[in-house]
Amino acid sequence: MKRKHSLFSYTAATVATGLIIFQIVSGLAVAMNIVFPLAQRSADDLAIVLVLSARTWQESSAEKRQDLEQELYKSHGLRISSVTQPLLETPSNYPYLDFLRTALNKSLPENQNLRLISDANEHFQVEFQQQGELIHFDLSKSILGPKPIVASAWTLLAGFLSTLIITWLLAGRITAPVAQLLKAVRRIGQGEQPPKLPETGGFELAELAQAFNNSSQQLQARRENQTTLLAGISHDLRSPLARMKMALGVLSEEQSSPMIQRMERDIAEMDSLIGSQLELARAQEQEADKTTDIKQLLTDVMDGSEAREPGRLTLRICTQGTINVAQVSLRRCLDNLITNALHYSGQGQVEVVCRQYHNAFYISVRDRGPGIPEDLIENIFRPFFRIESSRNRSTGGCGLGLAITRQLAETHGWHVAIKNRRGGGVSAWLIINR
Repeated sequence: MKRKHSLFSYTAATVATGLIIFQIVSGLAVAMNIVFPLAQRSADDLAIVLVLSARTWQESSAEKRQDLEQELYKSHGLRISSVTQPLLETPSNYPYLDFLRTALNKSLPENQNLRLISDANEHFQVEFQQQGELIHFDLSKSILGPKPIVASAWTLLAGFLSTLIITWLLAGRITAPVAQLLKAVRRIGQGEQPPKLPETGGFELAELAQAFNNSSQQLQARRENQTTLLAGISHDLRSPLARMKMALGVLSEEQSSPMIQRMERDIAEMDSLIGSQLELARAQEQEADKTTDIKQLLTDVMDGSEAREPGRLTLRICTQGTINVAQVSLRRCLDNLITNALHYSGQGQVEVVCRQYHNAFYISVRDRGPGIPEDLIENIFRPFFRIESSRNRSTGGCGLGLAITRQLAETHGWHVAIKNRRGGGVSAWLIINR
């Protein structure tokens, strides 16, 4: 399955890409139109100073040379001397030397043995031949004054850091309401009524929050109306059924017949179906959690099932401990899974196993029945769905047991699943986070 990326990462990547491209383009524009021209102009000015200083120094007497040397050092930080051995020129990555070399080549005649190096002492060494004499200059890099390249580098770095901060803040501001909405939607899926979302922020987000709040309130009202309606229908239907059952009881005392017995069974099935339908509707209501000993709860459920089907159940608990859980709902889920396994495994054994992995309890109900076709496994959790298509309750039940189990699990944040076992049979899993 392709890995899904979060909205935060998509938003952050989009914003960051745009801002980084802007930084690169603006940095190149500043470099080409401001930094490089300034550096070239500075190199041109320095080249003129070097050439004129060398010419004046050569034409001066010994006394005037000394005064000129002091003035050059005081005014420009330059040291000038005449040497016999040329510099050993080494490659340099200092960009300013390239500008200075270009400027000196323009100011000097050809073949003047121009050499430039940048030493480890933050100095430039410049040599060129003038009037047959090899002139050497030693100058500090500090004489260059402002460093536009360094300033530009710091500006770009600050821009990238600002880009990261702005991206993080903007992406968070966009995705925070979506995350809040997702949390509220999940609570609705669990049968809860989430608090109203704040209708603030941008127009679209405020409209979305308002629409969600209205839908949430309408859905809650429909749930309450559905529960009230089903409770009323249940009462209105069960009352005449109770009277019919009582009347059949009186008739059976006077004269027993197969027809009366069939009618009594039909009334019992109708009463059970009404109860199951009402239970499915109420499964959407959140039940309060209670501290529960998982071993004791499983033992109690097994005892109830063992009383109905003695000798067919095995319990294996591989963990100890307590859990905060909705007891009644959990008992109902386990009872439905066990009843389903007992029904479809014929007279075979059913094993219930409980294990703990990390912060979750895994409860499995295993049988060796005929199994379920793979394309129907997900459908068995639908209301009134039965693999056996005759609709006979003696062979397939009413088709609400697993639907109630799924609804209870979703309401309380559990996970229920069924899969076929190797060698035949079915394993039903109920996973409960601590």
